[in-house]
Amino acid sequence: MRQIEIENQLREVVSRLMTEVDLATDQGRLDVNLISEDAWIPILKEVYQCPNLINLNRKQKNFPGIDLGDEQDRVAFQVTASTDIEKVKSTLEQFKKRNYKNAFDELFIFTLRKKQKSYSQESIGRVFEGEINFVASKHIIDPGDILAAITELRLPAQERLLHEFRMILGDVEAKIEGLNSPENVPYILVSNLIKITIPDTIYVAELFLKEEAIIERAKKEFGLTKKRPEKQLLVKLALRLAGTDLDGWVIHENRIFSFYNFDDEPGFRSIVDTGTLEELQPEDLSEHSLIEYQNLFKYLLKDTVKDQLKLYHIAWSKQQRQFYFLPEDNESSIRKIEWIGKKAAKRTVYKRNFQTKDPSKIAFHRHLSFDLSFLDISFEWYAIITPSWYFTWNLYRKNRFHDDLLSRQKRLEHNHSVRNLVRFIAYFLTHNTSQTDKIYFGGLEEFQCFSQISLEGDEQSYDAEEDVDDAD
Repeated sequence: MRQIEIENQLREVVSRLMTEVDLATDQGRLDVNLISEDAWIPILKEVYQCPNLINLNRKQKNFPGIDLGDEQDRVAFQVTASTDIEKVKSTLEQFKKRNYKNAFDELFIFTLRKKQKSYSQESIGRVFEGEINFVASKHIIDPGDILAAITELRLPAQERLLHEFRMILGDVEAKIEGLNSPENVPYILVSNLIKITIPDTIYVAELFLKEEAIIERAKKEFGLTKKRPEKQLLVKLALRLAGTDLDGWVIHENRIFSFYNFDDEPGFRSIVDTGTLEELQPEDLSEHSLIEYQNLFKYLLKDTVKDQLKLYHIAWSKQQRQFYFLPEDNESSIRKIEWIGKKAAKRTVYKRNFQTKDPSKIAFHRHLSFDLSFLDISFEWYAIITPSWYFTWNLYRKNRFHDDLLSRQKRLEHNHSVRNLVRFIAYFLTHNTSQTDKIYFGGLEEFQCFSQISLEGDEQSYDAEEDVDDAD
């Protein structure tokens, strides 16, 4: 089951993260922990329902005593790699001394390493003397506690938070790698962030669906068998019946949101109450105080990209929740795309594989796949590229041996292979977009770093790999 798979992946990444922090801390490299002040914010926001949580050290440099705070919901966090009770008491003393109780009702001490089995509540109580409710078993937390809370959430939330954990782990591993290298030699680091330009307007209206009529027509024209389709499918059917086959829309509280102008798309006008039409700015959703509207905006970005990529024979797998390359026609057994990395090359993005015992029968279809998630950095929007592979039995449905095939493929790949896939996907997106598209893709973001790390071997790997296809 997908739920079990995601929970296993969460346990694995949290375990690796705690191990990396343990190693760095034991070596006295405490600056690795600074990564976590910002990186943990999206996770703590969702788990502890504090949507306005910010890094207080950005509000005031070296903010004393606490690191993160939500002044609206009055919750504060101290993020630390120390797990002993002296650190706990020191934090509580600072909280009391600076009278933070006027701004925050609740304080959590978040240890990045596994916390102690127990803490003396009596010793803690002597610090606060009853002025604030601080219970060690509840308010001293570690990544294991966060993981336990996440397993109680619904699957989409777990998938989002798994992505956030992977980003934190990647940042920590990169930081440790940098700390282990001599300094002061500049080099260019290419990220997996691709800058995007988004529309200035979101169109929204109340839904007005003639459900019985839609269901009857869909039964006749599309062979619908469901007696009572869910609203998402009902809207999709209504749009198709009206001649509009678009995915770039989301529904929330009986309203439909889209970057498409409803006046230009008759299909949309046929399913809404035109008297309720209104226009919003992207920040009305993306910067909303409620996380459900922020997520709605990100879903809208992804659904709009689905429409754009259809034109280039890239499908969306609802089952796998990834984009993946299709053949340009059903007769093709292979699809290669030209691109330029270090030099001109071809990348195999789809291949039909045949059975060894009977070469006339198809064993599986292999597709290059990728996910896109979206991130707002200082009011600029970026897509995060995560490459993978998708193995199907009929171009659309997952092959029953998918997980084994994927594991075998992953064993063939090294870090430079994955980076090459990211660079290829970014190249494809930027060279198959135009200013008229709703979502415009720019280039991969590059950062200048300073280290004496040698990239010579890695660059040679790049060049060697760009001239050949992936191993089969």
